[in-house]
Amino acid sequence: MKEAVRDLLGVIGRVINFLFPFWLPQRIYRHMGFKGTFVFKIKKNKLSFINVRDMIANDIFYSGIFGNYEGETLRLWYEISKEVNGLVLDIGAFSGIYSLVAASANKQNSIIAFEPHPNNFDLLCKNIQLNGFSNITLENLALSNKTGKVAFYNDGRGNRPPGFTLINHRYVDTESSSISCATISFKEYLESNHKEKILSLAKLDIERAELIVLRDGIERIQKDRTIIFCEILDRDSIFKISSLFKEIDYVFININDKKKRLIYSGTSTEDLSEDIGHNWVILPKQIIESKNIKDVFLKFNRN
Repeated sequence: MKEAVRDLLGVIGRVINFLFPFWLPQRIYRHMGFKGTFVFKIKKNKLSFINVRDMIANDIFYSGIFGNYEGETLRLWYEISKEVNGLVLDIGAFSGIYSLVAASANKQNSIIAFEPHPNNFDLLCKNIQLNGFSNITLENLALSNKTGKVAFYNDGRGNRPPGFTLINHRYVDTESSSISCATISFKEYLESNHKEKILSLAKLDIERAELIVLRDGIERIQKDRTIIFCEILDRDSIFKISSLFKEIDYVFININDKKKRLIYSGTSTEDLSEDIGHNWVILPKQIIESKNIKDVFLKFNRN
């Protein structure tokens, strides 16, 4: 009975969205998830995406690709993806939205999506296959600071668990289970597979494991002057990651997706307001001063 009600709400939501696109507020449409494939547009490109009643797909269906799910971050990721040429890493790909946006922006880049959870990886594969991009490679493993099998936490909260992490931090759900997944050292992966390519762009959303991965790959990041998009959930982690990049003359820009604005922090993150988002762009000072990238950020500041 409960499943039938959820199916009915999903049908109602799809009908309303067809008649009045982007009319439903998030607090209402979050109850109107559905199972099925839908199409969304980025500029003139049409992309297909699978909804399994998850938050990401639901937000994109009801509010658009640059809407309620990390809309400003995805918009900036799209614009930066257009300007770079080389290797793009989607670390913690989940269902693949960042990989699809990057591929849509620039078909010349080589994109690699990493996702260790088996159910998430299955959904990722289906989303990439639906769209037929030939420049996306899928890896059913996690980048880390070592190679092998590692315990991951926060499994068991649904088929596609949020907060799935290789760090046993204080926010791990004590009632969740753990499973073993394959990992590979960030440095080792690049040296073994992509030694000659320029690592142009990387996105990390790996639930508080970002610092150990960035430390492992910092030499390559510095060498290639990689632009980093990084989710940072804790203020303590912001300061630790800032210290790592301060040594190689990188600057920090915070993305506030709710207020749709960018906050330039420079090389210091010591004087942060409480009103900051979880997503950051970390990039070399020389690159942000180059014409193409500078124009991207100037456009965002005007919007």
